[in-house]
Amino acid sequence: MSLTDKVIKNTFYYFISQIVSLLIPMILTPYIISKIGLPAFGIYTIILGFISSFGLFDLSISTSFIKFLSEYYNKNDDENLNRVLNTGFFFYLVFSSVVAAAGFLLSEPLLSLINIPQDIMDISLTAFRISLLTFFISNAGMIFSSLLISIQKMYLISLLNLVLGVLNLALTIFFLSSGYGLVGLLICQLIITSITALFAFAASFRSVKSLRLSLNSVNRSTFKKLGVFGAQMQVSKLATVLSEKYDELLLGAFSVLSNVGYFNIGNKIVRFGKVFPSQFIVQVAPTAAELHAKGENEKLQRLFGDVTRYLTVLTAPLFAFIFAFAGLIIETWMGKGYEMSAVVIRVLIIGQFVNLAFSAPGNSIIPNIGIPKYQMYEGLIHLSFNIVLTFILVKLFDIYGAAFGNTTATVIGSIFVFIISANFFGFRKTGFALKNIGIPFIASAVSTAAVYAGYYYFTVYFKTEVNRLNGIIILAVTAGIMITLFVLLIFRLKYLNDNDKVVLKKFINRFVMFRNKDE
Repeated sequence: MSLTDKVIKNTFYYFISQIVSLLIPMILTPYIISKIGLPAFGIYTIILGFISSFGLFDLSISTSFIKFLSEYYNKNDDENLNRVLNTGFFFYLVFSSVVAAAGFLLSEPLLSLINIPQDIMDISLTAFRISLLTFFISNAGMIFSSLLISIQKMYLISLLNLVLGVLNLALTIFFLSSGYGLVGLLICQLIITSITALFAFAASFRSVKSLRLSLNSVNRSTFKKLGVFGAQMQVSKLATVLSEKYDELLLGAFSVLSNVGYFNIGNKIVRFGKVFPSQFIVQVAPTAAELHAKGENEKLQRLFGDVTRYLTVLTAPLFAFIFAFAGLIIETWMGKGYEMSAVVIRVLIIGQFVNLAFSAPGNSIIPNIGIPKYQMYEGLIHLSFNIVLTFILVKLFDIYGAAFGNTTATVIGSIFVFIISANFFGFRKTGFALKNIGIPFIASAVSTAAVYAGYYYFTVYFKTEVNRLNGIIILAVTAGIMITLFVLLIFRLKYLNDNDKVVLKKFINRFVMFRNKDE
C-alpha cells in the first residue's frame, strides 16, 4: 500500500471514530446536566482540568514517541525501537504511579481551591480519586497507542473507539439512571480507558513481532534523547492545557460554577467543529517522520502546502457556519437560557480557525522531523499572553473575558508559527497565505453570509419559533446550501490542483465503498 493510501485509510477510520466520539458527548451533555445539575457538571469539568494539568510534569517525553518510533521502524532498527518503547513505557509507569499517589494524598487541599458547595464535597473527592486511577492507566500505556500511530495502523484504535463510543453511551445512561451521578461518569471513563490501554498493548505486540518488554532495554542515552526533544515541547503542551482548562479554572476561582458550565458548553461546540478538519493532522506526524527518515525533503515541502490547503478548505466553511449560526446551534442543542455559550463560541472559533490554518500545518511537520524548538517558542508566546490577558479579562468581563483572552493568545502564537514555517519551507508568506488560506476564507464568508441572510429573512417573515426538531432541520438545510455554494466557488476559483482531486477521489471512494481490507 502506498503512503498516500495508508494515510487515507487511517484518516478515514479516524474521521469516523472521532465523529462518533464527539457526537455521543454532544448527545449526552443535556442528559448529564439534567441528571447531575449544572454546578456538578462544572465540577466534573474542573476535575478533568486538574487531571490534565498533572500531565505537565512529565517533561513531555511522550511528544517524542511518534518521531523516534516511526524513524526506527522505517529503518528496521529493532534494537533502538525496543529501547524507545521500553524506556518510554517504564518512565510513564513510574511517573503516573507517583502522580496518582501524590494526587490522592493531596486531593482535599487541591479541591479546596475551588468554590465547591460543602454538600457535594465528598462526592467530588471520590470522583477526583477515580480520575487519578484513569490518569494512571492512560499514561502508563500511552506509548503503545503511539506505536500504532507510528507504524500507520491508527485505524485499529479508531475501530476500537467506534465500539467503545457505543459502550460509553450505554454505560453513561446506565450509571446516571441508576443514581451514581458524578461518580458514575468517572467510573465510565475508567472502564473505557482500561479497555483502550489493553487493546493498544495487545495490538502493538501483534503488529510488531520484534517488540520485547524488558527492563534491560531501558537506556539512559535513549531517555536523554527523548527528554531533550520533549523538554522543548513541554511549553507547547503547557500552553495547550492552559488553552483548554486555564480559563475554566479561573472562572471556577473568580466566578460562579454555572459560568464554568456555560463556557465548557460553548467550547464543546468549538471542539466538535475542530474534529472535521483535524482528522488527518494526526496522520501528518508519522508521515513527516517517515519522509524525513527517507530523506525526501521535496515531499516534505509539498506536504506543508498540502496540509495548509486541506485544513483551510475544511476549516473555513465549517467555522464560518458555526460563527454565524452559534445561537441557533446552542438553542437547538441545549434549549433556551444558554445565550452566553453562543457568544463564547463566536469568540473562540476565531482563534481556532487561525490556529488550524496558520499554525497546525507547521506544527504537525517540523517537530516530527526533529526540530521542536519553534513549537516551544509558540508555547512561550501563548503561555505569556494567555496567563496575563485571561487573568485580567476574567476579572473585568467574567466569562467573555476568558474567551477573549484565550483567542488573543491563540492568534498571536499561531501567526508566529506561520511566519517561521513559511520561512523554513521557502515560501513567500503573503503570497502563500493569500493563495492557500485567503481564497477559501473569502469563499466561506460569501457563502455563509448569503445563507444567513436567507435564514434571517425566513425566520422573521414566518415568525419561526425554534425547537429541537425544527432547529435540526434548519441547520441541516442551511448547512447543505452553504456547503454547496462554497464548493461551487472553490471549483470556480480553481483552488484545487490535479493532485488534490486525486486524493479527494480516493477519500470519497473509501467513504462510498467503506472498504475494510488492506490493499
